[in-house]
Amino acid sequence: MTDNNMPTVGATTAALAATLVNNKVNPTSGGGKAFLKFDAKRTGEWLYGPEGESCTGEVFALDLQSLQHGYILWHAKKPDRRLVPINQTLPLPQDPVYYTDAKGKEQVDEAAEARSLEGTFEDESTFQLEVSSFGGRKAIDAMLAELFLRAQQGSPYLFPHVRLDTDSYEHSQYGLVYEPVLTPIVWFAEDGTQEPEEGVKVITGETQAVTQAPEEAPEDPKPKRRRTRKAA
Repeated sequence: MTDNNMPTVGATTAALAATLVNNKVNPTSGGGKAFLKFDAKRTGEWLYGPEGESCTGEVFALDLQSLQHGYILWHAKKPDRRLVPINQTLPLPQDPVYYTDAKGKEQVDEAAEARSLEGTFEDESTFQLEVSSFGGRKAIDAMLAELFLRAQQGSPYLFPHVRLDTDSYEHSQYGLVYEPVLTPIVWFAEDGTQEPEEGVKVITGETQAVTQAPEEAPEDPKPKRRRTRKAA
């Protein structure tokens, strides 16, 4: 999907990937946006909002200003978040919490490294994605690696539309394991200009890389689901 009607949200400057603005550690919960989650244990589906609507395969515009990293400490079913903008140094984690459970057994809850981002779907509903699992961090970090490489190379195309994908592998102990995948499918400049696609053309037996306009894709079918209301 390469719908130019989707926003290139978060645009303030072409160097935004390296100049995110919030300088404060945020130990509190996120705003009023619906949360996006990945069901790694059962189905391998991306789930939106409190009702868990499936949104696997959908595309969102990434808000670059929302990118954060840090730590989340879960204790007594409550998260303690310590997150800063992605261009700042990773903050120190929270101290472990030691306690005795209902069975009298000594326990400890420790902070896990986390990533957080926000995005906007084609129907303009917004979400927050917050991960502290290895698979979740791996998915976001792979997307960030491409983003930062583009910024270092001086590319103006720093604003991706990202598809929610899933992958799986067979684990010798746990069986089928699902992994989240975030796939940038098209990149835009700050003014909304879409990056040209790179093609390969064969001329007299020699392969030459050429820039060509993207082929006009058939009209996408309407998404299988429409949210009844925008997230606050």
